[in-house]
Amino acid sequence: MHDDPKDPPTTSETTTLGKMLRDGALHHKAPQALRERLRDELANAERHAVAQEAASASSASDLQRGPMQDGKQDAKPEPRAAKPVRSTGVEAAWGPSLAPWLFGGAGGAILGGLAVAMALLVARPPAPAQVQEPAAQTGLQPQEIVSSHARALLSQHPIDVISTDQHTVKPWFNGRLDYAPPVVDLAAKGFPLAGGRLDYVGGRTVSVLVYHTDKHPIDVYVFPARDKASAAPTITGSDGYAIARWRRNGMTYWAITDAEPSHLRVFVEALQAAS
Repeated sequence: MHDDPKDPPTTSETTTLGKMLRDGALHHKAPQALRERLRDELANAERHAVAQEAASASSASDLQRGPMQDGKQDAKPEPRAAKPVRSTGVEAAWGPSLAPWLFGGAGGAILGGLAVAMALLVARPPAPAQVQEPAAQTGLQPQEIVSSHARALLSQHPIDVISTDQHTVKPWFNGRLDYAPPVVDLAAKGFPLAGGRLDYVGGRTVSVLVYHTDKHPIDVYVFPARDKASAAPTITGSDGYAIARWRRNGMTYWAITDAEPSHLRVFVEALQAAS
């Protein structure tokens, strides 16, 4: 060891360190493939920058051309030097052709997620078909019956033909409808006939028979059924009214009243027994 830095190095130090620096033992040459790859990337980046500059210069030149004013042609603008296009951090470091490879992982994840979602949609079983209710099959909804019944109650003439005689009410519909509604007298059952009228529900003109029970009117809408099969009566409620509907002998029946549902049930049973 030398305490004085001015002292020359020993022969041993000169031989080892100096020799390695001189003979290039510490120098490692890059592989030829890496050299060619970097050279190609630099060439691609240069061509990309030149194309971008040419496009920017062309766009700037087109924007500077103006119309002719006061009979004088505007001077031809001098082309502006296009600003160099700044590449993103990825393109600046690796060139435009290497950038997509860096995002390949994210793109693959997105495509994989889309593929899974499409597989789930295809594998999902179809929704079960909804069974149509009788109201949908006849084209008539309960709310239409409620609205028609309410209009009749508010009208000054809720009945077109006023009679308790079924032989007077039934012929009145002749010539006014393309079918003959069945009319029965239920006075013996506590539901006297009051008359009948015409109304428009479900997209057509229909017959309405009017009965009473304890001062409560019962409107019975009768028209030909689309489905000729018979259907048992069902009683529901809507807006404070009791509503019954059924099919019998090729006719569709809707009955509505503001009386108790139990009264309506007894009326429907009596009407079915008499018709």
